[in-house]
Amino acid sequence: MWITKPLKFSYTNAMCRAIKSTLLERSVFQQLLTATTPGDILIVVRNTPYGKFIQSALEKSMSQGLDAYFQYLYEKVTARLSTPEKEMFFLFFVGRKELRKKKKTLKNKKNAREIFRKLDREYVESLKKSLSKLNREDRKDLKAIAGSYFDLINIITIVRLKFIYRFNTDTIMQFVVPFGNIVNSEEIKHLLKLEKLSDISSLLPSVFKRPIKDFTDLRKELYNYHINIINKVWYGYPFKLSIPFALLRLKEIEIKNLKACIEGVYFGLPEKEIERMLVGV
Repeated sequence: MWITKPLKFSYTNAMCRAIKSTLLERSVFQQLLTATTPGDILIVVRNTPYGKFIQSALEKSMSQGLDAYFQYLYEKVTARLSTPEKEMFFLFFVGRKELRKKKKTLKNKKNAREIFRKLDREYVESLKKSLSKLNREDRKDLKAIAGSYFDLINIITIVRLKFIYRFNTDTIMQFVVPFGNIVNSEEIKHLLKLEKLSDISSLLPSVFKRPIKDFTDLRKELYNYHINIINKVWYGYPFKLSIPFALLRLKEIEIKNLKACIEGVYFGLPEKEIERMLVGV
């Protein structure tokens, strides 16, 4: 392994580390936050790696351009991977989005919750099966990143359904995805018993490093936890599958932030309101 992995991943990892250096600085988002027109946004974005993929200042054009950039990057980063490795990347980065779209088309079905639960379990089983085909070290890193993502999703889901929609425990459990690093069945029971949101900090101190006052605080802290897990792969042994995986996930989050800025300006939201939507910046 120590001989073949450097040969296999040296080009891909060098490329990924170079692309990582182009992740947008906070100063770029500060410019976007103070933008008042779509034209202002276009000027800022055109000076970033996303610029050549965006044709106009129309919201749809910008959103499609950001998606086109990610597709270009995904193909570039995965080009030299093996079939099992590509399968794992496809499931996480493409299959996840396809699942979300499929759920939207089925949301008005009478038994939508049961369908969603079945789809989630099938997806997670596919993901776990794909992970099992990788070697031990790669499996460990990718499971940690994917697990922290599903921790994030599950905690947000539980909190939203419990405190905002006031769903009962049995109903909430139907929406929990059976995958994660720290949000296991025992932790889920504790989360479901929370009486107030601020108590979540003491319940999960490894995730929440600061007091939680509202849903925005919760979301930001969860993304900080997720991004910290992602960033651990950049240290230590350099020739590993988790490097391109981490890069793609960081770019996904960056694109999510860019879309929040674009939508915020289009809808005329105040600067502080748009900033509250950003994560990991």
